[in-house]
Amino acid sequence: MSGIVLRGNRFSGNTIVSNCFIDEYMADANGAQLKIYLYLMRCIEADEPVTVPLLADRFNYTETDIIRSLLYWARKGIISLEFDEERNVTGIVLNDPSEAEETEVSLPKKAPEKKRRVSYTAADMDEFGSKAEVKQLIFATEQYLSRPLSPTDMKTMLFIYDGLGFSADLLEYLIEYCVGKGKTSIKYIEQTAIGWAEEGVKSIKDAKAHVRSFGSSDCFAVLRAFGITDRKPVDLEIEYVDRWQKEYGYEMDIIIEAASRTMKAIAKPSFPYTDKILKTWFEGGLRTIEEIKGLNTVWGADGSTAKQTGTVRSESGRRKNTGSGSQGKIHFALERQYDFDELEAELLKKQRSKRHIRT
Repeated sequence: MSGIVLRGNRFSGNTIVSNCFIDEYMADANGAQLKIYLYLMRCIEADEPVTVPLLADRFNYTETDIIRSLLYWARKGIISLEFDEERNVTGIVLNDPSEAEETEVSLPKKAPEKKRRVSYTAADMDEFGSKAEVKQLIFATEQYLSRPLSPTDMKTMLFIYDGLGFSADLLEYLIEYCVGKGKTSIKYIEQTAIGWAEEGVKSIKDAKAHVRSFGSSDCFAVLRAFGITDRKPVDLEIEYVDRWQKEYGYEMDIIIEAASRTMKAIAKPSFPYTDKILKTWFEGGLRTIEEIKGLNTVWGADGSTAKQTGTVRSESGRRKNTGSGSQGKIHFALERQYDFDELEAELLKKQRSKRHIRT
């Protein structure tokens, strides 16, 4: 991959960070985003070459992490990105933070492998619906979506099946995947199908690998929060992150916060412990990082208090009393310092005792 053309103001011998950036943008950015931005400024000063793989290697991030960080700053207007026809970043312009304006930025789209037909005839629809595998697919889809398919739904499915070349099995997996994320809009399903086609997904195996690549990327962020930088995530760890995002509906900032509290509480990485923290937050109705950090401020920085005090706002904006009364009490016993090795030894001891009694 060729180098990225990096443009912006250059200051001899120093890397100067705008006060506006510190005051207005630094607090909301995560560690990766801050590192990438500051390093870009350093590269401009030193006239050093920049590529996405080079940035990934230097900070032990995935290339996806680097792209996400660049897109984050581009959306903030702090930088401007240039791409080639293959969606590779070819240019980065560092803008004046005091003049930055937020904008919608994403990777440019590549054309799908097969173009969508302008329309499908009644004969096309009849032929599509008469196939045995399609009849089974329609039945399964209606179960997933909990509604009968409309003519528009059918035309979209025909496009994915015929226009994008998805098999019936792959199409069913696509729908199952989207519904599992809580997305039942046929438009969302169509856009996801187009995205998969652009990435070369042709089978369920390809789709699972594609989906897992995103989960793996997010899991790297959790591993880094645990201080682990010398290995890739294993399948069980990816499944945990997948659960936190899909079942609990949490963004990565909340997941990283839970991982950080795990390290403060037990001083060692533990996906099960982090899972219990997130489950407690989820069952307690906490949905935003502001609610969680607000509670942390009330309890103290170590997060060791056993119950919430003060008030937080629900998703509807109503204030929820979470003081010492019987209403709205949220217990965070999970954030006490349990010794999981000791607990495991105790359970094994009890199991051996039961076997001894039976014999």
